[in-house]
Amino acid sequence: MIRIKDLNFTAASGFTLSIGELSVREGEVLAIIGPNGAGKTSLLNVLALFLKADSGRLELFGGDAGAAGALALRRAMSFVFSRPYLVNDTVYNNIRLPLKLRGIRDTGQIAGMLELFKITELKDRGARELSQGERHRVALARAFVTGPKLVLLDEPFSSLDARARDSITRDLRGIIKSANTTVVLVTQDHSEALVLSDSMAVMKDGRILQRGAPREIFARPVSKEVADFVGVETILAGEIAGKSGSLCSIKVGDTLLEAVSEYNEGDSVLVCVRPEAVTVSKTGESGSMRNHFKARVVSIEPWRLEYKIGLDCGFDLLSFVTAQSVEGLGLKVNDELFASFKAAAVHLIKRQGPK
Repeated sequence: MIRIKDLNFTAASGFTLSIGELSVREGEVLAIIGPNGAGKTSLLNVLALFLKADSGRLELFGGDAGAAGALALRRAMSFVFSRPYLVNDTVYNNIRLPLKLRGIRDTGQIAGMLELFKITELKDRGARELSQGERHRVALARAFVTGPKLVLLDEPFSSLDARARDSITRDLRGIIKSANTTVVLVTQDHSEALVLSDSMAVMKDGRILQRGAPREIFARPVSKEVADFVGVETILAGEIAGKSGSLCSIKVGDTLLEAVSEYNEGDSVLVCVRPEAVTVSKTGESGSMRNHFKARVVSIEPWRLEYKIGLDCGFDLLSFVTAQSVEGLGLKVNDELFASFKAAAVHLIKRQGPK
């Protein structure tokens, strides 16, 4: 559906987009994530043919986008902006607009979109009378009403509160899959990307740093930059001091950690441990977890519906702990306890250059 090869674009500001290779299969949902200024929206605008690349090749729908007519290609796709721009008319007429502009007769498509996006009762209401969540649903219904081959979503739910965003993303996932629509989604919201996408690309400074399955990227980032963005908050410098089979002993300061890895003894590595992989207790029992350390609580901070616990184990470590556990353990700063995590929960990134 989409294929990019050695594509380069330089904006008037001097920002450079440089995509060596990227492809999206028919029916695939690709989420592009990354920090502000990474180039995510620029890439989406190139795909939408709003911006023309300086060099490289862009194929859309099996053909060279540069050789095909831009208008015909644009009519085969839909673009949804971060803010739902609606005309000052009824919901029905907003959804009908793409059909009207393309000269397509309505044979039930509008009624189908109203039902799919759960806005049938709003069809005669004016756009100005809608809530923000309702406006987003109308914008999405309008994007899908023509049965596009490709839908491009640019931070489509950034202005919504968490409850409205969760409701729409759950519904949208089912709609996308039932329609077998190809979607490219730009977002900074990890939860949104995980719910909607089949694959993911992480961008920074106009380049794609990693592409793969969402769970793989979150569990096994290829670089410190990717690890930082996907929420790996414990990243430690170490060296593999010994190895038995695939089980490695890593020296971090004066402490030895264990991890499962294909790297070799003597390799310099970054040790990544996600906070949700770390359990805490006031007993010395670790079960099957090979990494088990005495720890001192150095911080306790609310984090969404949990608490983020900062620990000093001879190295810095973070753990997510439920409110019930914090209360049940009576946790407070300077408490002594034990922190444990599995060897398989540790991800190693090989460091290049001098140790």
